[in-house]
Amino acid sequence: MRVLNIAASACVILALAATPSLAQKRPAKRPTPAVKPAPKPDPIRLLVIAVAMNSPAADADLYSACKRANFKYLSVGLQGVADRIVVEKSEYETGAEFAARREKLEDGLNQDNDVIFCQPLNDNEDAPFDYDAEREIFSGSFNKHQNVWREVKKTGTYVSKTRMGVRATVTSSVQFEYNVELSPLPLSHSGGCLISNYSTYSYWLSAPRGVAPALKSGGYLVFRGRLTSPFIEISDTPGDPTLDDPRDVYEHTLSVHFYPRSLAVVGPDGVRRWECQLIG
Repeated sequence: MRVLNIAASACVILALAATPSLAQKRPAKRPTPAVKPAPKPDPIRLLVIAVAMNSPAADADLYSACKRANFKYLSVGLQGVADRIVVEKSEYETGAEFAARREKLEDGLNQDNDVIFCQPLNDNEDAPFDYDAEREIFSGSFNKHQNVWREVKKTGTYVSKTRMGVRATVTSSVQFEYNVELSPLPLSHSGGCLISNYSTYSYWLSAPRGVAPALKSGGYLVFRGRLTSPFIEISDTPGDPTLDDPRDVYEHTLSVHFYPRSLAVVGPDGVRRWECQLIG
């Protein structure tokens, strides 16, 4: 009986081997359609959006405008078209022709309204804002060169050696700096609201003690003006870790060139506590 069972099993196996497999009976799969890569964003369109985001209406609530504004987005937008907005004087054009061509490009970039950028007043080393409770006066200042936004992205660690052959674990990161370079301010038109000391500008404003804490903790110093040629400067600085400071910080800096036309200090209540017109 056992021999018969083995023979029967062999017949079944041979029969299955001769029978087309289930996979063969299934219809062939349709080829997967090729996925088209997403189109790259248009850098001109991104810049137009960035400028619009940072260009409030003339009568806008500046505090709300600062909440909507994004200086980083504006800087990156200018970076995306940096090679298209370079303005250099040709040897065959006069100074007046060059100035007119540069002004036309500036008008196109700034659109119809002035652009703004906003510096928070609380604990800001680029825009110090200190209160004198005895006189109930704030004293503020800012520099021609300012950092407006900064962010750091960690990129991991690696093992390196010093020149003496000492092994060290280095922590690496990339620091992104978004800065502004102000054109010289026209103090002759400022009405005495600013005092200049080389590249530092100072101002004062009165604020009751009941208002001062909220103004400093949530308020902004608002710069309103135009993007100016050369518009954006890009620089990269590699890190230089040492055994005493094993940090490799690579800096990528975008500096936006800006011509201020007016300044204001505004609090969370939307009230402009101080204004300074820089043009006639």
